Amino acid sequence: MIRKSLPATFFALFLVFISITGRAGDNVFFKGQIVDTANEPVSGAEVYVFDSANVKRPADFISNRTGADGFFRVELPPGRYWTMAIMRTSGASFGPLGKDDKHSGEPFEFDASGEKEIVKDFTVMDLREAARINQKRSETVVRISGRILDEEGQPAGMAYVMADPHRKFSEMPHYVSTWTGADGRYELFLPKGGIFIGAGKDFPPDSDYVNFQEVEFTEDTKGFDVVVSAKETSPRPDPASH
Repeated sequence: MIRKSLPATFFALFLVFISITGRAGDNVFFKGQIVDTANEPVSGAEVYVFDSANVKRPADFISNRTGADGFFRVELPPGRYWTMAIMRTSGASFGPLGKDDKHSGEPFEFDASGEKEIVKDFTVMDLREAARINQKRSETVVRISGRILDEEGQPAGMAYVMADPHRKFSEMPHYVSTWTGADGRYELFLPKGGIFIGAGKDFPPDSDYVNFQEVEFTEDTKGFDVVVSAKETSPRPDPASH
């Protein structure tokens, strides 16, 4: 009777395993490089991945420990994650950071649903470097973040935010974010003061087709959403026809 029950037992365990791990084909590879403030690869660093914004606990996933090239890679099931890079001189995997340990700062949030691969580089620094850089940055630079939306208010993937001191720029705007994922989230560092900001999908951008708004930023700003205008994605006249 024991032999007859084994196939059913193994089948039940297999179903439980599948329900927990999901299908491997749906997973996303999160990868990139970890460097220091001199842009040199960092050896012995790891990327910690959390499935919630509570990052003051052991990580849900941890990447490989980087080698001399600073590259990391970790496979994740679909979901939203918060990540950071850490290099511990003690070799420990959790606990308070020591004075010589290095950290990448605030968690990077992303949605891995529907993606095959997400690339993100991290810069790590020790507590002294972070304090010095943050003090200098807070005097002159602000961090702007939010979502890029279409005119129906839905997140716009494969778009980017641009900003320039002038509404009309000749070739390229002074500041450009990275391309957005499916959630439309962006981040951009700008000088304090007035600036024109907009979003686009075509590259290089044409200022005549971007819906710029003039804004004055005096401090870090979260939740600043930018709309891609319908005219920015409409066909443009062929210069050869004029």
